[in-house]
Amino acid sequence: MPELRGPLPPPIARGGRPRKYCSDACRWGFGRTRARRWRPLTQRHQRQDDTRKQRRHLRDQAEHLAQAAGKLALDLHAEDLAPPIQQTGWKPGPIASYTTAALPLLAQARAVLAAAATADRAAGATWDEIAAVLDVSPDTAARRYRT
Repeated sequence: MPELRGPLPPPIARGGRPRKYCSDACRWGFGRTRARRWRPLTQRHQRQDDTRKQRRHLRDQAEHLAQAAGKLALDLHAEDLAPPIQQTGWKPGPIASYTTAALPLLAQARAVLAAAATADRAAGATWDEIAAVLDVSPDTAARRYRT
């Protein structure tokens, strides 16, 4: 409860019930104080829920990326074990097949980065902080990763 600053104001001769409480400004100030006391708690719970949800999404994206990278690594390892005449460099086929195979990894890595930026925002990071890590301007970071 806020402290009263001095005695109660003198009654004003305007009729009605005598004033027993502090001024309107005092009551409004107390209302703001009470609202501030509870608002951060609900915001904190909401932020925790949002962060948990975004962290799960980030984990899923990272797992998809790891699976795709593992599949590419296994394919390359299997090609290494094959006889030389069955390897990509020997037989004619599509040009830039390694680049074509790695391209989905780049798209998934971008999705992981977007999910990480969203999770950081849900955890309370500012666009300035995220932009500093990405080495871009805050406007660019916000434009690229805002959901």
